[in-house]
Amino acid sequence: MEYTLSLTFVNAAGDKVSLSIADVKPNMTKDEVNSLMDTIISKDVFENKGVSLASKYSAQLIQRQTIKFDL
Repeated sequence: MEYTLSLTFVNAAGDKVSLSIADVKPNMTKDEVNSLMDTIISKDVFENKGVSLASKYSAQLIQRQTIKFDL
């Protein structure tokens, strides 16, 4: 199974900004996600349309299973 962490922030202009991180561990905790999002905001490494991320909005861990067939 593949796991992707989907994070949504609000930038300084009030717009929602989404960021996805692929191949995360499946047992991430709420505290780990909160800490990660706080770090992303405090380090100011991402901008959206020249505007910094200002606050957390939501987060979700997405599980995807792919079944490949040998043909």
